[in-house]
Amino acid sequence: MIKFINANKWFNGHHILKSINLEISQGEVVVICGPSGAGKSTLLRTINKLEPIDDGEIIVDGKYLTDPKTNLTALRAEVGMVFQHFNLYPHKTALKNITLAPHKVKGLSKAQSRERAIKLLERVGLSHRCDAFPSQLSGGEQQRVAIARSLAMEPKVMLFDEPTSALDPELINDVLDVMISLAKEGMTMVVITHEIGFAQKVADRVVFMDSGEILEIGSPPDIFVNPQHPRTREFMSKVFHIPIFSEAQEEDA
Repeated sequence: MIKFINANKWFNGHHILKSINLEISQGEVVVICGPSGAGKSTLLRTINKLEPIDDGEIIVDGKYLTDPKTNLTALRAEVGMVFQHFNLYPHKTALKNITLAPHKVKGLSKAQSRERAIKLLERVGLSHRCDAFPSQLSGGEQQRVAIARSLAMEPKVMLFDEPTSALDPELINDVLDVMISLAKEGMTMVVITHEIGFAQKVADRVVFMDSGEILEIGSPPDIFVNPQHPRTREFMSKVFHIPIFSEAQEEDA
């Protein structure tokens, strides 16, 4: 579904992505984690060419992103993206935020767009907030509207860039529940998050990045409990407070 082949990106002389090789299958949920500045968000944004790469290749659903003939508008309609800070139109209601793209981009009638939006708001638990403006919604509600907006385009892939990091702790679970339901339905998902519980529940694989490189890929237990790369071990120990034993300690045990 998504394939990176020796993908590289530079920005102002800095090597942001270094020879990225990664393949994500249809229906797979991949969680990306790592320290700030690791290149996680840049990698995610290259999947729909919000950030172009400088070398290598990215293939999404059979389409080569470096091919000038690739229709980026059509591609982005198939690749939904949910950002950290919602990015809703502040002057439009929840319902209109969702109906806009299906009507303008996909050519659905206003009635069809409205019907789809109402169903999606119900799906994310916000059918009672159709006429609310973003300023009248909590952060968690805004993020669920943002997810519904992406789903309205019936994407083949969903990208999530730290979707819960801007939320109060008590609002996080409502958003994660929606994401978990998407995963269970077979949506292909690439998620940047530090929510270990979510990753352990739904991720097929976890990718650990640092300094623009993929250092380790494995199942959630492989990465969170028994990482092999020294940098992964250090990160998990410090950030997630997961006790990681050195090889010498393991031999003593």
